[in-house]
Amino acid sequence: MAEETYVTWNLKQPGISFCLAEGRITIFKSTLDVLGYPEYYRFLFSPEDRLFAVQKCTMSDPGANRLGKMNQDHYNVKTIDLVRFVYSSCRWNEQITYRVAGVGFPMDGAVQFDLAAAYEIHEWRVKIT
Repeated sequence: MAEETYVTWNLKQPGISFCLAEGRITIFKSTLDVLGYPEYYRFLFSPEDRLFAVQKCTMSDPGANRLGKMNQDHYNVKTIDLVRFVYSSCRWNEQITYRVAGVGFPMDGAVQFDLAAAYEIHEWRVKIT
């Protein structure tokens, strides 16, 4: 049996996680730091490329969401339809939460996530898949 390998998450790394059981996307504080804590943001998803992004926007932009009250180190968004679509597109295990490191593009007001490089979360530990 292969030994499982876990990594330590860099809290300064922009990140996002997906949990199908709760229909939740968690945006980490480090991601919002890159975006400058915008009043409005939107999600962008390319299922063919398995790329996901959080982008700051205005209230009138398509898909705009208002940034609400944040927990200490993250912001939760309930969006079951989008989470289901992401899980289906990525062929992820529906019982597992996934975390993805992002690349910030501050000049563009966006953080991009390569979902093909997602980590599985097991009992609050980040597992290399």
